[in-house]
Amino acid sequence: MNLLLVLASVFCAATLSIVIIGCVLSRQVLLVWYRARRAPSDDPLYIRMIALAREAGLPETELYFIDSPAINSFSVGSRKNGAVVLTTGAIERLSDDELSSMMIHEIAHVSKGRRLPEIATVLAGVLTTLPVAALWGAVFTGFGQDYDPAPKLIRFFATSIFAPPAALLIQIATPESVRYEADKYAALFCGSDAVIRMLSQIHDQERWDANPSHAALFIADPLTEDEIYNTLFRTRPSIDDRIKRLEEAGY
Repeated sequence: MNLLLVLASVFCAATLSIVIIGCVLSRQVLLVWYRARRAPSDDPLYIRMIALAREAGLPETELYFIDSPAINSFSVGSRKNGAVVLTTGAIERLSDDELSSMMIHEIAHVSKGRRLPEIATVLAGVLTTLPVAALWGAVFTGFGQDYDPAPKLIRFFATSIFAPPAALLIQIATPESVRYEADKYAALFCGSDAVIRMLSQIHDQERWDANPSHAALFIADPLTEDEIYNTLFRTRPSIDDRIKRLEEAGY
């Protein structure tokens, strides 16, 4: 009993520390989470992105890369310290105009400020990792191995407690209208065709195993569609709906 009390106290203290750090350093936490590498100042793609931002009248941001075959991106920070994060899959598989539309989309988000979604994402990320912590806490306190019924039940119970508030936090902080607005801005600058082709490329690929609570940050949903748990964290319209709106608007 004393051991359980000590473990619970340590767990609560660690969780509180993570929450505080997440609120203060949300931008850095997300970049570190995905092992994002900052592009050097002489990187051709970074130079191109800065030129695009200036031409579009948008704030200049830093550029980061994530090693992943998936075609995706996200942005963090504000106008003063914004950062656009591209996967290596996007860089390798998108054409120049498609990649430009992706970068403009993300810089448009930065221009509006991403502080609130960032904090919500980090806090929700903490909540969604608690079930895993509960599972291993059960294993280390003698409830069996991670594949045994008892630890699995404890994880399921923790998920049922922490997943709904994490999802609600994400839903409140990231209205779906911001996705349409960024699509519109990219289409006005790069043309609807480039944005539609970019979204189609993302639509026709395998899903990425990202943290569910982080899905709202990405330009397109990286989660698998057949998992009920993941549907809680969907805050954006479908790619088909976004493409339809762009086609009807004809920017």
